[in-house]
Amino acid sequence: IPNFDPWADLGGGLAGSAGTPSLAGTSLLYPHFPFTLSLSGALGGAPATLVVGLSAIGAPFKGGVLIPSPDLLLPGLVVLPQGGFQLATQWPGGVPSGLSLYFQAWIADAAGPQGFSASNGLRAQTP
Repeated sequence: IPNFDPWADLGGGLAGSAGTPSLAGTSLLYPHFPFTLSLSGALGGAPATLVVGLSAIGAPFKGGVLIPSPDLLLPGLVVLPQGGFQLATQWPGGVPSGLSLYFQAWIADAAGPQGFSASNGLRAQTP
């Protein structure tokens, strides 16, 4: 397996009551390899939405910056009491080489500007 780091931290987190949440990815993004997104540093018990996009837009949103284009929203996630969550699966087959996907978690948090905190933006690029 070639040495390739498919992940890039794009910054843009928005602090809330537990600090600035952090989103990290773990996978080489090869077909059928394990794939995990992990959130930490968020308000425990809070509802969250994962935003997934095919491009980065960096648009002002809820007092922060929405990094990904909102092409896919995964609402209904709940931050565990420890301040995070993990989403784990396998990377699908057939994803073209060089494709970039962008991720960011938004968390309901009264201590954040306009009632939200947000993780950093994260870019995953397939080898």
